[in-house]
Amino acid sequence: MKWVGSLFGGGVAAFFFFSWIIEMLFNSIIVRHLGLFKLLNYWQAAGLWFLITLLLAWVGIGAVRGVYRVREKPDWDEIGERIGRSIERKVKEWTEGE
Repeated sequence: MKWVGSLFGGGVAAFFFFSWIIEMLFNSIIVRHLGLFKLLNYWQAAGLWFLITLLLAWVGIGAVRGVYRVREKPDWDEIGERIGRSIERKVKEWTEGE
């Protein structure tokens, strides 16, 4: 699966890194300069980042191409023919090898 590689190939680390960035920015700008809310801890910032990611993915902003693409229906006849050709080739190689 293509998305598994992007998830474990730095995606998790990026999520936690940007959670920290969001915590720092929120606490610096919104809390200290504007005084609107209480301080966010790290896990609250991670939850906020997760909800923002879900919202933007649901709306379609920042969605990775191919992840949300509607897949074409497989042509089972063509797949069956390919499997049959592969089996015939392997059986022929196996019988000629003896």
